[in-house]
Amino acid sequence: MLGADLLIDLTRRYCEPHRRYHTIEHIASMLWMGRELALSEEQLAAIWYHDAIYDVPATDNEERSAELARTQLTAAGFGIERAATVARIVLDTARHLPSIPQSEAVIDLDLAPLAVPPERFDANAVALRIEYACVDDATFEQGRRRALQSLLDRPRIFWTPFGAHLEPLARANLRRALAAPGPTLPER
Repeated sequence: MLGADLLIDLTRRYCEPHRRYHTIEHIASMLWMGRELALSEEQLAAIWYHDAIYDVPATDNEERSAELARTQLTAAGFGIERAATVARIVLDTARHLPSIPQSEAVIDLDLAPLAVPPERFDANAVALRIEYACVDDATFEQGRRRALQSLLDRPRIFWTPFGAHLEPLARANLRRALAAPGPTLPER
Protein backbone atom coordinates (compact mmCIF):
# COMPACT_ATOMS: atom_id res chain seq x y z
CA MET A 1 0.00 0.00 0.00
CA LEU A 2 1.62 3.26 1.08
CA GLY A 3 5.38 2.96 1.38
CA ALA A 4 7.44 4.14 4.32
CA ASP A 5 8.55 7.34 2.55
CA LEU A 6 4.95 8.39 1.90
CA LEU A 7 3.82 7.52 5.42
CA ILE A 8 6.71 9.51 6.91
CA ASP A 9 5.86 12.52 4.73
CA LEU A 10 2.16 12.32 5.58
CA THR A 11 2.84 11.85 9.29
CA ARG A 12 5.11 14.92 9.23
CA ARG A 13 2.32 16.92 7.59
CA TYR A 14 -0.26 15.88 10.21
CA CYS A 15 2.17 16.83 12.99
CA GLU A 16 2.63 20.43 11.77
CA PRO A 17 2.56 22.82 14.74
CA HIS A 18 -0.46 24.83 13.56
CA ARG A 19 -2.74 21.78 13.64
CA ARG A 20 -4.90 21.13 16.67
CA TYR A 21 -7.77 19.04 15.26
CA HIS A 22 -6.60 17.93 11.80
CA THR A 23 -3.73 15.96 13.33
CA ILE A 24 -2.24 12.49 13.15
CA GLU A 25 -4.67 11.57 15.94
CA HIS A 26 -7.57 12.35 13.57
CA ILE A 27 -6.07 10.01 10.98
CA ALA A 28 -5.42 7.32 13.59
CA SER A 29 -9.01 7.59 14.80
CA MET A 30 -10.37 7.22 11.26
CA LEU A 31 -8.14 4.21 10.64
CA TRP A 32 -9.13 2.66 13.98
CA MET A 33 -12.85 3.08 13.32
CA GLY A 34 -12.35 1.94 9.74
CA ARG A 35 -11.04 -1.43 10.86
CA GLU A 36 -14.70 -2.47 11.15
CA LEU A 37 -15.24 -1.72 7.47
CA ALA A 38 -13.93 -3.47 4.38
CA LEU A 39 -11.90 -0.49 3.20
CA SER A 40 -10.05 -0.68 -0.09
CA GLU A 41 -6.46 0.47 -0.53
CA GLU A 42 -7.83 3.55 -2.30
CA GLN A 43 -10.05 4.40 0.69
CA LEU A 44 -7.17 3.87 3.13
CA ALA A 45 -4.95 6.13 1.04
CA ALA A 46 -7.71 8.75 0.90
CA ILE A 47 -7.92 8.75 4.69
CA TRP A 48 -4.22 9.54 4.83
CA TYR A 49 -4.41 12.22 2.13
CA HIS A 50 -7.75 13.94 2.83
CA ASP A 51 -6.25 16.68 5.04
CA ALA A 52 -2.60 16.29 4.04
CA ILE A 53 -2.45 19.96 3.12
CA TYR A 54 -4.10 22.11 5.74
CA ASP A 55 -3.40 25.81 5.48
CA VAL A 56 -5.75 28.18 7.25
CA PRO A 57 -7.57 30.17 5.95
CA ALA A 58 -7.02 28.72 2.45
CA THR A 59 -10.14 27.38 0.76
CA ASP A 60 -8.41 24.93 -1.59
CA ASN A 61 -6.88 22.49 0.90
CA GLU A 62 -8.76 19.46 -0.41
CA GLU A 63 -7.90 20.33 -4.01
CA ARG A 64 -4.23 20.63 -3.11
CA SER A 65 -4.38 17.44 -1.02
CA ALA A 66 -6.01 15.59 -3.92
CA GLU A 67 -3.29 16.78 -6.29
CA LEU A 68 -0.61 15.74 -3.78
CA ALA A 69 -2.21 12.28 -3.59
CA ARG A 70 -2.41 11.97 -7.36
CA THR A 71 1.23 13.05 -7.80
CA GLN A 72 2.77 11.04 -4.97
CA LEU A 73 0.75 7.88 -5.52
CA THR A 74 1.36 7.84 -9.27
CA ALA A 75 5.09 8.33 -8.70
CA ALA A 76 5.04 5.48 -6.16
CA GLY A 77 3.49 3.09 -8.70
CA PHE A 78 -0.05 3.09 -7.29
CA GLY A 79 -1.44 3.42 -10.80
CA ILE A 80 -2.99 6.44 -12.52
CA GLU A 81 -6.60 5.23 -12.24
CA ARG A 82 -6.26 4.20 -8.61
CA ALA A 83 -4.56 7.50 -7.75
CA ALA A 84 -7.40 9.33 -9.51
CA THR A 85 -9.92 7.45 -7.36
CA VAL A 86 -8.04 8.50 -4.21
CA ALA A 87 -8.02 12.09 -5.44
CA ARG A 88 -11.78 11.95 -6.12
CA ILE A 89 -12.46 10.67 -2.59
CA VAL A 90 -10.27 13.43 -1.13
CA LEU A 91 -12.17 16.05 -3.15
CA ASP A 92 -15.47 14.63 -1.87
CA THR A 93 -14.36 15.25 1.72
CA ALA A 94 -14.42 19.00 1.04
CA ARG A 95 -18.24 19.13 1.11
CA HIS A 96 -18.76 15.71 2.68
CA LEU A 97 -20.91 14.66 -0.27
CA PRO A 98 -19.98 11.49 -2.15
CA SER A 99 -19.68 11.63 -5.92
CA ILE A 100 -18.56 7.98 -6.06
CA PRO A 101 -19.53 5.08 -3.78
CA GLN A 102 -15.96 4.72 -2.43
CA SER A 103 -16.25 8.16 -0.83
CA GLU A 104 -19.13 7.21 1.45
CA ALA A 105 -17.16 5.31 4.11
CA VAL A 106 -14.32 7.86 4.16
CA ILE A 107 -16.79 10.73 4.60
CA ASP A 108 -18.54 8.85 7.41
CA LEU A 109 -15.24 8.23 9.17
CA ASP A 110 -14.25 11.88 8.74
CA LEU A 111 -17.58 13.08 10.18
CA ALA A 112 -17.74 10.49 13.00
CA PRO A 113 -16.39 13.08 15.50
CA LEU A 114 -19.74 14.86 15.19
CA ALA A 115 -21.20 11.91 17.12
CA VAL A 116 -18.92 11.86 20.14
CA PRO A 117 -20.00 12.71 23.70
CA PRO A 118 -20.72 16.44 24.13
CA GLU A 119 -17.56 17.20 26.11
CA ARG A 120 -15.40 15.67 23.36
CA PHE A 121 -17.40 17.49 20.68
CA ASP A 122 -16.77 20.76 22.55
CA ALA A 123 -13.05 20.01 22.88
CA ASN A 124 -12.91 19.40 19.12
CA ALA A 125 -14.62 22.76 18.57
CA VAL A 126 -11.97 24.49 20.68
CA ALA A 127 -9.19 22.74 18.73
CA LEU A 128 -10.75 23.90 15.45
CA ARG A 129 -11.02 27.45 16.78
CA ILE A 130 -7.32 27.43 17.66
CA GLU A 131 -6.48 26.16 14.16
CA TYR A 132 -8.34 29.21 12.84
CA ALA A 133 -6.56 31.66 15.15
CA CYS A 134 -5.80 33.93 12.19
CA VAL A 135 -9.55 34.54 11.76
CA ASP A 136 -11.33 36.98 14.07
CA ASP A 137 -14.02 35.62 16.39
CA ALA A 138 -16.97 37.16 14.52
CA THR A 139 -15.88 35.80 11.14
CA PHE A 140 -15.12 32.40 12.64
CA GLU A 141 -18.51 32.27 14.35
CA GLN A 142 -20.31 33.14 11.13
CA GLY A 143 -18.47 30.39 9.23
CA ARG A 144 -18.94 27.88 12.06
CA ARG A 145 -22.67 28.48 12.18
CA ARG A 146 -22.99 28.23 8.40
CA ALA A 147 -21.05 24.93 8.32
CA LEU A 148 -22.98 23.38 11.22
CA GLN A 149 -26.36 24.46 9.83
CA SER A 150 -25.54 23.11 6.37
CA LEU A 151 -24.86 19.69 7.90
CA LEU A 152 -28.00 19.82 10.02
CA ASP A 153 -30.12 20.82 6.99
CA ARG A 154 -29.17 17.67 5.07
CA PRO A 155 -31.63 14.80 4.96
CA ARG A 156 -28.70 12.62 6.02
CA ILE A 157 -25.20 13.34 7.28
CA PHE A 158 -23.86 9.80 7.05
CA TRP A 159 -23.92 7.46 4.04
CA THR A 160 -23.13 3.95 5.22
CA PRO A 161 -24.69 1.50 7.70
CA PHE A 162 -21.66 2.24 9.91
CA GLY A 163 -22.56 5.93 9.92
CA ALA A 164 -26.32 5.51 10.22
CA HIS A 165 -26.15 4.80 13.95
CA LEU A 166 -24.10 8.00 14.43
CA GLU A 167 -26.81 10.24 12.95
CA PRO A 168 -28.92 10.91 16.10
CA LEU A 169 -25.99 11.93 18.32
CA ALA A 170 -24.40 13.99 15.55
CA ARG A 171 -27.65 15.89 15.01
CA ALA A 172 -28.05 16.44 18.76
CA ASN A 173 -24.49 17.82 18.97
CA LEU A 174 -25.05 20.08 15.95
CA ARG A 175 -28.30 21.47 17.41
CA ARG A 176 -26.64 22.03 20.78
CA ALA A 177 -23.66 23.76 19.13
CA LEU A 178 -25.94 26.06 17.14
CA ALA A 179 -27.92 27.00 20.26
CA ALA A 180 -24.84 28.49 21.93
CA PRO A 181 -22.00 30.74 20.86
CA GLY A 182 -18.93 28.91 19.64
CA PRO A 183 -15.54 28.92 21.28
CA THR A 184 -13.41 32.02 21.22
CA LEU A 185 -9.65 32.21 21.26
CA PRO A 186 -8.10 31.88 24.70
CA GLU A 187 -6.66 35.07 26.17
CA ARG A 188 -2.97 35.45 25.44
